[in-house]
Amino acid sequence: MMMDVKIKRDLKPRYWLEIDLSAITENVSQIKSVIKSDTRIIAVIKSNAYGHGLLEVASALEEDVDFFAVAEISEAVKLREAEFQKPILFLSNPLFEEEIETIFDYDIIPAVNSMKFLKLYQQYAHSQDRCLDIHLKIDTGMSRMGISWQEIDSVVSFLSDSRNINLRAVFTHFAHTQDLEFTRMQMERFQKAISKLKNAGFKFFIHAANSSAVLRYSTSWFDCIRPGLIIYGIYPEHEVKNRIKLKQAMSFKTRLVEVKEVKKGSFIGYNCTYKATSDMKIGIIPVGYNQGLMWVLSNKGFVLLRGRRIPILGRVSMDQTILDLRDIANPEIGEEVVITGCQGEEEIRIEEIAEWAGTIPYEIACSFGKIGNRVYKEWVG
Repeated sequence: MMMDVKIKRDLKPRYWLEIDLSAITENVSQIKSVIKSDTRIIAVIKSNAYGHGLLEVASALEEDVDFFAVAEISEAVKLREAEFQKPILFLSNPLFEEEIETIFDYDIIPAVNSMKFLKLYQQYAHSQDRCLDIHLKIDTGMSRMGISWQEIDSVVSFLSDSRNINLRAVFTHFAHTQDLEFTRMQMERFQKAISKLKNAGFKFFIHAANSSAVLRYSTSWFDCIRPGLIIYGIYPEHEVKNRIKLKQAMSFKTRLVEVKEVKKGSFIGYNCTYKATSDMKIGIIPVGYNQGLMWVLSNKGFVLLRGRRIPILGRVSMDQTILDLRDIANPEIGEEVVITGCQGEEEIRIEEIAEWAGTIPYEIACSFGKIGNRVYKEWVG
């Protein structure tokens, strides 16, 4: 027998994200202080704005950027249905015919990643007696999305005969910005493709620079830049930290749900991976790998309590993690614990957690960003 159970009380969250929208707008201001004044900004807000909230981030950025970029048709639709008027670049390919229809009906600009889709868009536009603006993506070495730079002659030939496709922009994506020679090779290939298109009489704007390239290579700025991670105040790698001042917009917080004493020699957590070296206090938070606190942080990660770094003990569990409280006087159930963000004078940044986990900051932000409980700090547009 099915039961329709309704929760009548508003329960306080046991863990939550705090998103500082003013930090996001300030980060964009910092980005603008680095680039040329006439360089436009395509704000990458895909994947729910890297876990920060699609519509909330779009609202904060609407007056400060020129385009939005997303990776799913559904995100573009959400923006349009929320009455955002900015041009929206769809970076991926449509999977079904209804997605092609949606691109036209919702005034979405598709990235054209192959001759196959270039032809599909042309066929649909012709059948509807409409024109479609596109951004042509050139694969210059990533071997992911994009038409190979070596196939550009076919593109030129096809577009020259097309009456329903407007080539508004040409772009590429860098595979390894830390490698100067590889990036230079990609730039050379990109320039060759651009030259062929221009020699054929096409006029368009150009974009290439992701967050790392924005801070590394001014030659990659062209007409537009495509920042993602740095908008949210996260550095893509150590080497660029001294080039711009960013404020992390995301904080992930929880509370102690248990405090207890354990005896010297007691094992802590699954698989007995930590043994108490003395009588000690431990605390438990209701957060684990289900909430994005990665299992690999077992016995080596930290959180903040009372503005101090507190070690993680034992294995991170699905919904619980054990903390070392031996240096905290009289810890109490309900005290705030910060997984990433600031508390007092101390901060644990997403980049640092990524280092502990042996991964990249993007994964950490997106993992934490799946938390549904959110608080947005007031932003005045």
